[in-house]
Amino acid sequence: MTASSQALAGQRSPEPATATANGAALAIRPARIEDILPILQLHREAFADKFGGAFGPGGADRGVDALANAWRRQGVTALRGMFVAEFQHQIIGTTTVRTWEMGGGGDGTAELAFHEELGLLGAIRSLFALSLLDHRIQRGEGFVTDVAVLAPYRRAGVARALLARAEQEARLRGKRFLGLYVSARNEAALRLYRDLGFSTVRVRRSLLAWLIFGQGHWHYMRKDLL
Repeated sequence: MTASSQALAGQRSPEPATATANGAALAIRPARIEDILPILQLHREAFADKFGGAFGPGGADRGVDALANAWRRQGVTALRGMFVAEFQHQIIGTTTVRTWEMGGGGDGTAELAFHEELGLLGAIRSLFALSLLDHRIQRGEGFVTDVAVLAPYRRAGVARALLARAEQEARLRGKRFLGLYVSARNEAALRLYRDLGFSTVRVRRSLLAWLIFGQGHWHYMRKDLL
């Protein structure tokens, strides 16, 4: 879940890939503008702790509205680098691979959208909370975020298919490694990433993140691509 997403212009994504989920066809494809609300509803479920921390108790609906407003203002560029898993015409998973070339989102679009939906103080609070989850992307890095799968479809290979697509995208963009953050409490995700070749490089500790999100220790994991 991110407050904004920037784009790397000038490169087309490959055609949708296919995998399997419980033996049935699963399409992995780039996200589209019409996917915004399904994606955010999925993120609201998968990242309930982050929505609660960023937007306050009972503020998840307003958080979805604020993020949707921000993404729509940015247009199609907001979703470049994001991929969805689609099963029987339903979006059941997402991931995003971001790169240094996409920039840091300093055009004020997200701030304005959040202000409109949340008011001045609510926008300041939410954007500050989300900033605690930011990462400075290196030039050779494909940084993976928003790995989320709807509960009924977990442990069926969906996350693995999404991460394989993220790795493919990073290789196409000439990146030397993948990086991601995962909570130290998320043992299932840690096992998955290790199985896929990621290893912990460092652990980030944040008292503020613990106070706001209830999670203060985050593993930065990396997988070399070269």
